[in-house]
Amino acid sequence: MRPSVSPYGEHTEELREILVENGSLALLLIDISQLAQVEHDYGSGAFEKVLTAAGDLIGELRGSEVRGSDILTVTDRGGDAFLLFLSPRRYGDSTQVADLQAAAGRVEEGLNRKLARLTSPYLRGRQKVSVGFSLVFFNPLVMPDRLLARLVEEAWECVRVQKMQRDFQNRCRLQEILLQDQLRVVFQPVVDLRSGGTVGYEALARGPAGSAHQMPANLFEIASEADMVFELDRSCRKRALAAARAMPLGAKLFVNVFPSCMYDPEFQGAKLIRLLEGLGLSPERIVLEINEKYAIENYTLFVEALQNLTRVGFEIAIDDIGAGYSGLEKIAHLNPRYLKLDMQLVKDIDSSYIRREMARAFKSFADKMDATIIAEGIEREEELRTLVELGVAWGQGFLLGRPADGFGISGPRAAVFSEVGAQAAATL
Repeated sequence: MRPSVSPYGEHTEELREILVENGSLALLLIDISQLAQVEHDYGSGAFEKVLTAAGDLIGELRGSEVRGSDILTVTDRGGDAFLLFLSPRRYGDSTQVADLQAAAGRVEEGLNRKLARLTSPYLRGRQKVSVGFSLVFFNPLVMPDRLLARLVEEAWECVRVQKMQRDFQNRCRLQEILLQDQLRVVFQPVVDLRSGGTVGYEALARGPAGSAHQMPANLFEIASEADMVFELDRSCRKRALAAARAMPLGAKLFVNVFPSCMYDPEFQGAKLIRLLEGLGLSPERIVLEINEKYAIENYTLFVEALQNLTRVGFEIAIDDIGAGYSGLEKIAHLNPRYLKLDMQLVKDIDSSYIRREMARAFKSFADKMDATIIAEGIEREEELRTLVELGVAWGQGFLLGRPADGFGISGPRAAVFSEVGAQAAATL
C-alpha cells in the first residue's frame, strides 16, 4: 500500500497560488533514495511498506516541524523523496534562510532517530535519510511552474552537497582513527553447549567509545563508502592478533576477514608465519570468519588464495548462515570447518518450527562436510535448550558471555549450564 501522500504534480496549482500571493515559497526535501535498496533486495512490496513507514514517521512530526498548513507530497519520479512545502508563517523576514537550515537539520535528526528504532527487517545498517532545503521568490518575469521546478532542483542540490560534506568528514574521521590507533578489540567467548567450556573467542572490532564509529557495522559501512575497507580490515586484524597473545592455551581465535585480506602480502607465506610466531600463535589456532554477502569478484582466485591459508593450518568459518546470502553449493566449495548460524535464525528458535527445521537442515549439511555448527546470538535459556536438543555443538551470545576486553567470562554462564546445558545435553 502506497503512503497516503499525494504526488507533487497534484499540488502545482495550489503551490503556484501560494508563491504568487506570499511572494516566496520554502521547501524541505526529505531524500529517502537510500532506502530504495530495500526494493532491490526484497521487492516492491517491501519497499512500499518502508515508504509507508517513512510517511508515518514524518506525520509524527506534526505539531513541531510539520504543521497542518504545510503541504506534504512525494516526488513524481518514483517517490524517492518527500517534499514538504512550508507555510509562510513559519519563518520571519530577516532569518528565514537560517531558520530553514535549522528546521532541515531537526527534521533529519528526528527522522533518522525514529528510523533507527524502527524494528523493520528491511532497515538494517546505516540507512539514512537526508533533508535539503531551498527557497524561491516570486518573479513575475518567470513562469511560476519554472520557479517551482527551480525550488525542487535547488533542494536536491542541497542534499547532494550535504552528502558530499558528510562523506568527506566521515573519511577524515576514519583516517584519524587509523592514524591515531584508536581501534580496540573485544573478545566474545565461543562455548561448547554440551559442557559449558570455552573453546575459543571471537575478536570484535570497536571504534572510539561513545562515538558514532564505535560499533563495527557503522565503522565498516563508513569504510565502504570511503573505499577504505582493506585498510580498516587490515588494522582490525593486526589488533586482534596482537591482543590474542594473552588468549588461554588451547582456545581458538575467530577473526572476521574480508575477501581482500587473502591477497594482502603481509597475510601470506613466510611473513605471516613469522608474525604469528612472534605473537606465540600458530595457524591451527586461528579461524578466519568469512561472510559471503561481501562481493567476491573472482571466486576461483579467492578459493585458491583460501586454500593456501588452509594448507598451513588456518581453519575457515562461514558467518551468517541462514541470513539468505549464501548458496549451499558455494559454501561447500569453501570447505569450511565451522558454520555460524545467523542470530536472526537463532532468535526465538524455541517457539518457531521453521527456524528449528532450518537449523536441523544446516546441522545435517554440516555433518556431511564434517563441519561444526556455531549458533550466534543466544540470549535466552529456552533458545539454548532448543539448540542443544538439536545437536548444535557450539554457541555464542549474551547468555553465555558478553564481549569483553580480556578473556574472562562476563555472563550467567555457570548458572545457565548447571540448570540448562547439562540437563539438555543428557537428552542427546
